[in-house]
Amino acid sequence: MDQRLFTRDFALDPGACLFCTVNYFVLLITIVGFAETRFGASTAEAGLAAGLYVIGGLISRLTLGKYIELVGRKRMLMIGLLFAFLISFAYFLITSMEMLYVVRLVHGMAYGLTSTGLSDIIARILPPARRGEGLGYYYLSITVASAIGPMLGMILAGDGDYDRVFSVGLVMYLSALVLAVFLRVPEEELTEEQRREARRFNPRNLLQFDAVPLAVTCMVFYFAYSGVLSFLASYTEGTSLAEVATYYYLAISAGTFISRLTTGKIYDQRGPNIIILPGYIAFAVSMAVFATTSTPAVFLLAGFFMGYGISIIYSVCQAIVVSRSPYHRLGVTTSTFAAVNDLGTGLGPSILGILIASVGFRDMYLVCVAISLVSLGMYWVIHGRKVFRHPGAR
Repeated sequence: MDQRLFTRDFALDPGACLFCTVNYFVLLITIVGFAETRFGASTAEAGLAAGLYVIGGLISRLTLGKYIELVGRKRMLMIGLLFAFLISFAYFLITSMEMLYVVRLVHGMAYGLTSTGLSDIIARILPPARRGEGLGYYYLSITVASAIGPMLGMILAGDGDYDRVFSVGLVMYLSALVLAVFLRVPEEELTEEQRREARRFNPRNLLQFDAVPLAVTCMVFYFAYSGVLSFLASYTEGTSLAEVATYYYLAISAGTFISRLTTGKIYDQRGPNIIILPGYIAFAVSMAVFATTSTPAVFLLAGFFMGYGISIIYSVCQAIVVSRSPYHRLGVTTSTFAAVNDLGTGLGPSILGILIASVGFRDMYLVCVAISLVSLGMYWVIHGRKVFRHPGAR
């Protein structure tokens, strides 16, 4: 079997992912400020606007993920990208918080469909023996986007001109559409029995249940991280950290970049525990420093180690569930994993926004440290201890 990673299609798929994810981060970092300044929304209301995007993604992953093999991977991807491009125009017409909620929910559904399609395609392209390494490289596109998107959003929204922010979506999705046109996608040949099973509308067809436990583990982890994603600008406003806040995501991306270049091969050769445990520790310590420091250099260093930990948790957990999935269920497996994980990122901003109102930013972030350690305990019980007892297992 061909063991090459760096093919033309391997470049096109992450490229399309990069463009979609840049817009995701541009909006995520600015939508809270847009809701607060344009409509006078509270922190909790603005957090809900941020979180509904991810909830929309969860809905589309759960309801449409099972149709990827039936409709065809490339066709489903093109539908999602076109849908996302068209809904991006709606941001220019928003006149109320209620309308903002609807647009965010629908846009999130489009993003969920495209991101599921892209991750399903890359899982199908990668040779199984190099899947950990390949996914690590693939997620570099998200690493780059997580550096470019927030910084671009903060710059464009700096003077309150949100039309410039919303224009990014049109450019990004159009670029992704162009790349997707040239993407050659291997399609699964389903038997007639598999087709009949996929058409049935029942929970077994909507979800890959053996992917749920590790997906919930990731969900809890990303619930903790969502506080950084959504409230960084508000947290640092008026403090000594405000001037370097724009660069915090660059620090996260630098840590993620180093992690993705090195940990995929280690996973393939030595299993998940050797890398995922340091990842959790790096995140928890850096989140604690993030919550308590007022020194810009230390703040940015915490971002570097936070990024190092973040990249490991998601990619390792996804590699584990994908490696256990039947090929004809890859689409359902990736959509299940992403959908459950999205619950954490989606619910986090609204729930943590309420917590901020009660205890303030610092204590909220310290609570997030504890939540990340709960996720570590879940990983160990669900998977880590089994690998520890049987080192050759994945």
